[in-house]
Order: sequence, then C-alpha cells, then structure tokens
Amino acid sequence: MNIEHISVSRSGVWDECRLKYKYQYHLKLEPLDKEPWHFTYGKIVHKIAEDYVSSQGSKQISESAIDVLSRKIPIEVWNGKPTFAPPLPQNYKERLPEHLRSIKTITEQIGMSGKLEHHFRYDLDPPNGKYVKGFIDRLIQRDDQWFVLDYKTTKKGKWRKDITNITGDLQLRMYARVVQKEFNVPVENIRTALLYLEGGELVPAKFKEHEVIEAEQYLLQTYNEIISTHPDSVKGNVGDHCRFCNFRKRCPFYNAI
Repeated sequence: MNIEHISVSRSGVWDECRLKYKYQYHLKLEPLDKEPWHFTYGKIVHKIAEDYVSSQGSKQISESAIDVLSRKIPIEVWNGKPTFAPPLPQNYKERLPEHLRSIKTITEQIGMSGKLEHHFRYDLDPPNGKYVKGFIDRLIQRDDQWFVLDYKTTKKGKWRKDITNITGDLQLRMYARVVQKEFNVPVENIRTALLYLEGGELVPAKFKEHEVIEAEQYLLQTYNEIISTHPDSVKGNVGDHCRFCNFRKRCPFYNAI
C-alpha cells in the first residue's frame, strides 16, 4: 500500500480501519460524506489559538475568533489552496466561549513565547526515507526545561485521557521524542500535557526514555505494515467509529449491515 509518511493521526486511521486508510491515503478518494463536524471545529479552535498567541498580545482572543469565523484567516492551507471556516452550528457556537476562555487562561499562565504549530519531519529508519511528520501546538522552553501543550476540544466522557492512562498517549510520547531528538534534551527535562478546553482540564505527563523510544518504534512498525500490505487484502472494520467516518457511503462492509 502507498505511504508518503506516517503520523500519529494516520497511524490511528490504520489501527481503526485499514479500508479507510486505503480510501483516504492510498487511493486518495474524495469522501462522499462531509467531514465530521468535530474535526472541522477542532481546526477552527486551533487556528484561533494560533492567531491569538502569535499576535503576542496585540489582539484579544475574541478578535482572533472573529477573524477566523469571518473567513479573514483560513483554518488551513493545503497545496496552496486555503480552506475557510464554515458557519458554526448552534451547538458549537454554545461551546466556543468556554473553549476560548480556557485558551486565554492557559496563555496568561504560561505566556506567549515559544514555538507555535511546530512542524517536525524526520526519517524513522535512515537512510530509507520512512518519514514521520506532525505539528506540536505549543512548545515552550524555560532554561533547560521544555513544555509541550496540546489543545483538545473533546467533550467530557470516555474519549478523554486522564491521569490514570495519559502515559500511554502515543501523541504526547511522540512529541516528547521529537523534542528529545531535535533539541538534544534529556527526556526527564520534558513535560507534556493535554489541555481539554471544555472545563479547562490540564492532564500532564512525563515519560521515561523507553516510553518515547517505543512510541517511535511503534510508528515505524506501522509504516512497515502499511507499505507491505497489498491494497486488495484489506477489509473494513465495522464498529461504533463508523458513524464518524466520511467514507461510509463507499464502504461495502458498512453498507452490508
């Protein structure tokens, strides 16, 4: 199967449903269903946060929100083509003010310095070109200490990580590995956290050396699985997650139920 690079999100798609990976990343088919709104909303909130922090205090977060929601600022640019925020449904309009307050509060606590949407890309298996890519929402250095912050718009409930399982989070473990390798930082000097914007809940995590190395190894293993899998051999994994999939109408396994 074709693979341009691996990321935590692409690894998640592969783990969840290999047929979805085939449709989305191997065949690069256009979805017949719209992207689930929680994905679009996450992009909107992340862009508001990025614009607010990058203004270095020259804008209020409400101004950043207006600029994004009024389509003055695109929520993403892909191959030179900008995508702008669609109108928010009422339920997301009601959630947004609390989420903006959480961003404003954490920003007032930790400041506006550091790297925003820090892009990383490196070879997991040099010189074989098996690249991992991604973005870190906020990366802050204070003397010899580093802090990784990742915003989450996830509602309260079973989908959230908490203090009992946060150390298993592949995304944070990989981010810590990136900081360790790119900036030559001892892993004990790296702190990470998820910030759940609903409720302003901060879930922190520190990792051991073997935990961040294992995260990197897991992504390399997934890369190798994908590239060695024949596209005609994959099947759809039907489950509760299918209701969020924008390839449902294409999927013979889902439509056979």
